[in-house]
Amino acid sequence: MKKIFTFIFAVALSLNMLGQSSLTQAVDFTVTDCHGTEINLFNLLDNGQYVLIDFFYVNCVYCQQSTPKIVESYYSFGCNQHDVYYMEVSYVDHDAACQSWANNYGAEYPTVGVDGGGNSVTNAYGISYFPTVILIAPDHSVVIQDLYPIPSAQAVITALENHGVQQHECGPASSDPEVTISVDQVGTTEVTATFTPNEECFEYFYMMATEEEFSTWMAAAGLYLPEYLRQYGFPGTDAISHTFTDLEIDTEYLICAVPADDQGNLYDVAQETVVTTPGGGGEVIEDFTGIDTDGNEIHLYDILNNGQSVLINFFLTGDPFSEDIMGDMVEAYRLYGCNQHDVFFMEISGNGSNSDCQTWIETYGVQYPTISKENGGQAIVQAIPVALYPTIMLIRPDHTIAQRDIYPPTLEFIVMYMEEEGIQQYECEEGIDEIEKDIYTLYPNPANEFLSIKGENIGNVVIFNAIGQKVAEYFANDELNIKTSDFNDGVYFVKIGDVIERFVVTH
Repeated sequence: MKKIFTFIFAVALSLNMLGQSSLTQAVDFTVTDCHGTEINLFNLLDNGQYVLIDFFYVNCVYCQQSTPKIVESYYSFGCNQHDVYYMEVSYVDHDAACQSWANNYGAEYPTVGVDGGGNSVTNAYGISYFPTVILIAPDHSVVIQDLYPIPSAQAVITALENHGVQQHECGPASSDPEVTISVDQVGTTEVTATFTPNEECFEYFYMMATEEEFSTWMAAAGLYLPEYLRQYGFPGTDAISHTFTDLEIDTEYLICAVPADDQGNLYDVAQETVVTTPGGGGEVIEDFTGIDTDGNEIHLYDILNNGQSVLINFFLTGDPFSEDIMGDMVEAYRLYGCNQHDVFFMEISGNGSNSDCQTWIETYGVQYPTISKENGGQAIVQAIPVALYPTIMLIRPDHTIAQRDIYPPTLEFIVMYMEEEGIQQYECEEGIDEIEKDIYTLYPNPANEFLSIKGENIGNVVIFNAIGQKVAEYFANDELNIKTSDFNDGVYFVKIGDVIERFVVTH
C-alpha cells in the first residue's frame, strides 16, 4: 500500500512540475478583464504590490475545487487594496463564460478571458496545466512558480506570508485624485471650461494650448506634461470655471489638468479637445431670394443693404434636433425686437413643403419669415451649402458671415454672438408682430399656482413649453384660469387664435 501511495504522489508531483511556470522574471502584459477594466502588470508591481495570478479554465475540475479557497484568501489580504493584487486568467474562455464563473464563485478580483488577452498571457508564462497559481514580487521576480497543492485558504495565506505579504481587512475601494473637465462655452476666440476635483484631489494644475504648443514648451523646459502643468499651469483646489481668451479661430486646442495628492504626487492628466468656432472673416455670403409661406419675397441683400444683420435658422421638419431649439429661437426673435431693429430673423427648410412649414409655424408660434423647400429653401441650402441641421447662421450687413453655425444652438449662445457683433436688444413695437396684444391680459406673470387670462371671445387656447411641445389645451369665453402648480419651472407660450403671449412659471 505504501508503494502505491508513493507512486501516486510521485505522479502528482511530476504533473505539478509540468504545470508550473519556468519563468523567474515577469513578462509585462496589458489585458482587459471580462468587465472591460484594463490591467497592466508592471504598473501594479511598480506601485509596490505583489501580483497573484490564477491560470484556470471554466471546465477544469481541479480549478473548480481550488477557486473557492483562493477567493477566501483574497479577503484575508484586503481585496486588492494592499500588499497583493489577485487576478485570474483563462486561455480559452470568452467574456460571457468568465463573467458567469466569477459570479458563481464570488470572485471580485479581475477575471481575464481569451477576449481580453488571456491566451497570450498564458502562452507567455508557459502554462500548460491548470490550475497554476503564480506569485510575482514588486521587483518583477516570479517568487512562486506554482502554488500547489491548495487544500485550504490557509495554504494560500501561509505561502504569501512567507514572502512578506501581510493580511489586511477589506475596506471601501480607494480612488486616486482626479479632476474632471467640462467645456461650457466655445466661441471664436474664447473657451470657458469648468474644472472639478474629487475628494482625493488636494490640488490640481490646468492649462489650454494647441498640441504643437504643448510639445514645443515641454521640450524647451525639459519636462513631461504632468510636471510642466504643475510648473506653469493655473493652480486650483476647488471647482473653478475659467475662460481662456485670445485664442485663434477655427483651431483645435487641448485643455489639460493634472491632479495631485497632499504629498505632492501627480496622477493621470485629464484632457479635453475643443475646436474654436469659425469666424466670419472675409467669407461673403451669396445672395439669394425666396418666397415665405405668406407669399412675401425675401431678398437677402435687400435686408443686409438696409443695415440689418440676418440670422437664419436652417431646419428640417420632422427632425427632433431642429424641433428642440425652437423655443430659444422664438424667444431670441422677441428679445431682439421682432425684426424691427438691428437683426432680421428668418428660417429656411431644406425638406419641408409649404404645408409642412405652415404646420411648423403654428406649432411653434413662428412670426418671422419661413421659406419652404419648393419656395427656394432647397436651392438655398444647396448653394450655401448646409450639411447639418439645425444650423443657425449670422450674417453681417457687409455680406460677410459672422458665424457660420452658432453651436450649441441655444438662446445663451445666440445672445453671446449677438453681443460680439454689437447687436442690441429691443422690445417689439406694438402694431407689427404684437397686433391685439392688449386684448388679452395674463396675470400673475410669473405664475406660481395659477395663470388667469382675460379678454373677449378667447376661444381655443394652447400652451407650449420652451421647446415648442404642446403641454395643454383649453377653451374659454371671456376668462380662463389655468392651474400651473403642476407645470415645471420655465418659459411657456400661450397661443390664442393668431396671438402668442409669453409667460413664466416659477415655484
